[in-house]
Amino acid sequence: GISPADAEIWATLRTLTDDRMENLCNAAETLAKRVADEEGLALDITYDDIFLHCENAPDAVDHIRQALDDEKISHGSEGLPMRASEDFGRFRGVSSSAMFFLGAGRDYPNLHNPDYDFPDALIGIGARI
Repeated sequence: GISPADAEIWATLRTLTDDRMENLCNAAETLAKRVADEEGLALDITYDDIFLHCENAPDAVDHIRQALDDEKISHGSEGLPMRASEDFGRFRGVSSSAMFFLGAGRDYPNLHNPDYDFPDALIGIGARI
């Protein structure tokens, strides 16, 4: 048989909190090192796109809710907590923050769909909030 000289394994790791992510990364690295040692393989581990968890500050949530109510925009918390990766978690390190989604409607293509086209009408709504 033919064996490749090099191989790459990519994985996406997701957790709801940073401490769980640290534990998961440690467990994954331990497993990879054990298998590499057992098989006589060299191992190099790198990370890309590391996202901190997004934990909304209660005062920031209250502020957003008030703005949504003032603009008479319906809102809810269904589907939360979400598991999607976001870089928004970095804001909590420098400020009280909260993340919310301004949707285009249930019948609009999803954000990452090929036919998605940002509805410019949302710009004004988002600016008012």
